[in-house]
Amino acid sequence: RSLYIESERGEQVLISKGNAISIDDVTSLYDSNEGKFIMVMWNDFERPDGTFDFKTGSRDVAAFLEICKDEGMWVLFRPGPYVCGEWDFGGLPPRFLKDDIAVRSTDPRYFNDAIKYLSAIADVAEPYLAKNGGPIILTQIENEYGSWPFKDAAYLRRLKDFWKKRGFAPFYMADGAGDRFLKDLIYPDKEIAVGFDPGMNDNDWSYARKYNPGVPIFSSETYPGWLRHWGESAWRPSDLSETIRWYMKEKKSFCIFVAHGGTSFGFNAGANDGGEGGYEPDLTSYDYGSPINEQGRAVKEYYSYRKIISESLGESLPAIPEAVPCITFAPLTPEFYANLRNNLEAPRKYEELESFEAMGQNQGMAIYRTVLPKGDLASLSFKKVADYAQVWLDGKRLATIDRRKKLEPVTIPARERETVLEIVVEAMGHINFGRGMRYDRKGIIGDVWLGGMKLSDWTVSLKPLTEDSVVNAKRGKRDGFAGGHYRATLKLENVADTFIDMSKWVKGTVYVNGRNIGRYWNVGAQQSLYCPAPFWKKGKNIIDIVDLEAAVSREISGIEKNDENVS
Repeated sequence: RSLYIESERGEQVLISKGNAISIDDVTSLYDSNEGKFIMVMWNDFERPDGTFDFKTGSRDVAAFLEICKDEGMWVLFRPGPYVCGEWDFGGLPPRFLKDDIAVRSTDPRYFNDAIKYLSAIADVAEPYLAKNGGPIILTQIENEYGSWPFKDAAYLRRLKDFWKKRGFAPFYMADGAGDRFLKDLIYPDKEIAVGFDPGMNDNDWSYARKYNPGVPIFSSETYPGWLRHWGESAWRPSDLSETIRWYMKEKKSFCIFVAHGGTSFGFNAGANDGGEGGYEPDLTSYDYGSPINEQGRAVKEYYSYRKIISESLGESLPAIPEAVPCITFAPLTPEFYANLRNNLEAPRKYEELESFEAMGQNQGMAIYRTVLPKGDLASLSFKKVADYAQVWLDGKRLATIDRRKKLEPVTIPARERETVLEIVVEAMGHINFGRGMRYDRKGIIGDVWLGGMKLSDWTVSLKPLTEDSVVNAKRGKRDGFAGGHYRATLKLENVADTFIDMSKWVKGTVYVNGRNIGRYWNVGAQQSLYCPAPFWKKGKNIIDIVDLEAAVSREISGIEKNDENVS
């Protein structure tokens, strides 16, 4: 397939040809129409001690770049520090939320750490620059910075200066097509190509010529569908046929984002700051309505787009690979293993509550306890609860708080004696786009009031739900509260991809052989979780389920097709 770049004279220059290859969804490496762009997430590589892991599991960036080189694929390198990608906090480490640190700026508390990370990823990527015989032809300076409400042109210049000193070039930035996105950046700059998210017509292209004339222009993210939040409808692919036909006729460069759907395994799914409650958490699935779905199977849109590209090129394309195998397993019912109040970290005492991030925890859960004095009926009010909570009084559930909805006071009944107030809080993904990123701290944020009395003398027990903590959890006994930890054993003679059907459960997380494969929630749209073949093993497999609501176990099963891509 051909890569065209529009030259400064307005010509379309044929750069090279290559073949499409499969991608590793786990590392968020995306296939484009003509090449491939690779997004790397800072918070996935950074270890607690400040070092970086570019080798274990799905983090071997060099190995993937080597595959791209071997297969003749060009790479658009997107190293961050911010990438968005509907990823937790846009790829930034949530530790920056401990204090009032201005991320994506020249604030030295942020910028110095960003340069430390970029230096580490540069060491990995440098051998794969095109000038060194590698596949990287463009490096992104920052992502969609024109949409950032706290624009700082000096920040972009310093990032560009860093990459130039490291020998990386040429560059590009990607933004919306419009005045409000492209002004107040660092244009004009002849060393920076303009990418549009998306660029769909000549009018979009005109904005690039207005703000940065004479440089390559392309549609860096052409959307085949759209992201989905919990509680929304299933994926609805867009029809890009006419847009792709226009690209090919006019020889415009473009990337389909995403051509191959992916999965935000673990707690890596992000969120947006819209909706009734100002919070819209993303699904685990990143299928996106893509022409190649989450599991790697071509859907009808793929065949349509492929035909248009083939006819435009006047040549036949390589054969489509065989569909990725998928297995099923019969329904089974996991056993109760422990309650949510088992396997907690040691309790901590607080007069003033702190965020999860300040307490050293990213997501997971926490249980807050304090004692209420005897008294009359009163309202319990919060400044913010992030993101889902159960309110209990002496073992009786009073309310559920869902940050997606408007935060309302909780009615506390009259009490003839001291009573224990207990609030179980689950954190979901950090906001990954826009203004809300800077303020999305998790847990109970701010003071809690009972009528006119500020509550204090809190005990907080963290439950991080890390893979190790779930695998190594000790057995417990039922306690009469909602939710629990359930465990099943599944024996397999052969391994392949499957989707675990969680439609009979309520809200929680699934772990397969110690791998967190993501969240489910019965509000939809997602009712099944993709589990790729490498997560399984022949023989005995352990499936752990931590559900916030299910007081008894329910059936699970393995099914062949996910319920998100409706193509």
